Amino acid sequence: MRPAKRHLIAALATGTLALLGPLTASAQEFPSRPMKLVAPLAPGGATDLVARVLAERAGKILGQPMVVENRPGAGGTVGSALVVQSPPDGHTLLMGTIGTLAISPAMYPKMPYDTDRDLTPVVLVAGGQFALVVHPSFPARNFEEFLEQARAQPGKINYGSAGNGSTLHLGMELLASMAGLRLTHVPYKGSGPLVTALAAGEVQVGLPDVPSVMQFVRSGRLRALAVTGTQRDPTLPDVPTVTESGIKGYDVVVWLGVMAPARTPPEIINRLNEAMVRALREPEVSARLKEFGMQVYASSPSEFARFLSAERAKWEPIVRTSGATIN
Repeated sequence: MRPAKRHLIAALATGTLALLGPLTASAQEFPSRPMKLVAPLAPGGATDLVARVLAERAGKILGQPMVVENRPGAGGTVGSALVVQSPPDGHTLLMGTIGTLAISPAMYPKMPYDTDRDLTPVVLVAGGQFALVVHPSFPARNFEEFLEQARAQPGKINYGSAGNGSTLHLGMELLASMAGLRLTHVPYKGSGPLVTALAAGEVQVGLPDVPSVMQFVRSGRLRALAVTGTQRDPTLPDVPTVTESGIKGYDVVVWLGVMAPARTPPEIINRLNEAMVRALREPEVSARLKEFGMQVYASSPSEFARFLSAERAKWEPIVRTSGATIN
């Protein structure tokens, strides 16, 4: 990971970013009616849960209800397109993800919108880690032994993902590229079926998010070999990072951020950012996000823009070299 990005994440996580300055008079008139936060993925997942926690508190701070609306479909592009087509007045927002904002633009040959042109960053909300896990029958007891097994059996070790082009797929492809491995991909229809398949021993290896496999790791039904961020996950303190285990610079996190339609007035963007940063820094909200395996970032709009640019630059070549296709 480049130093600039590492320093940005450190600043976000420790809450050292300065709050925004005074708001202009026009921003004080916003919001004039209830707001909508579109979650472009199915209900019940991390995107939906985090959106609801943030919307409830931010709406109270802003003085108008903020309602979460789930609009899944086409890898998140259906819900994202809805926001793009909405009036740029701050009343319709998008809870974007690493998939919808950094990976989908490289995956879909004909996107119904241009992320850079048609959306504008509001706040980078939070991020969480993935865990490299294996079924207990797999002989590797740690990450180094996993590398030995994979290098000794090129193409013979199967790894599962949540589908072609998912972060779980591309995260493993990035690892294989950096570690010089050749693995066989087995796509499933979502992270839930993937975890079930891992626990049943249908596939040997996977890279699901930490919260979804916590109970399986603690019960011994899966073995965690490494986590994917730059620091150990507090919920799995004895599990080293991939970087610690020898693959320097490997950094994969699932992150969420709020976007608004392009041409939304800057004073309204700042008003939204101020309210959401305030909400995210409240102990009750940050504790809820921690339950979901998320670390609060609470960035400024410009910091989110720089982070997003770096993420796209990282994932676009991985999409190309992986040969990932849309299901």
